[in-house]
Amino acid sequence: MTMETLQIRLTKEQLKQIDERVKRGEYPSRSEAIRDFVRKAEFLELFERFFAIASKNPLTPTELARTRAKVWREEFEPLIQSKKTRKSR
Repeated sequence: MTMETLQIRLTKEQLKQIDERVKRGEYPSRSEAIRDFVRKAEFLELFERFFAIASKNPLTPTELARTRAKVWREEFEPLIQSKKTRKSR
């Protein structure tokens, strides 16, 4: 996957938290930490959308299981595979 470069501004505290995670070995670089935070934000948005829809139209347990499987297949598996691919490089 081709990556684009961009400039962002973070507070000193945000950068300190990222650097601490890199130092602890949670991420290999600042860039990977920020990419992971973006992926997690995307996940949370999907989660919020799912609950908004589910609260308006309650699902049966079978529908819920089907929906979870579909969301997992279409949204989360590609994110996990993408992360595994980057780690293996």
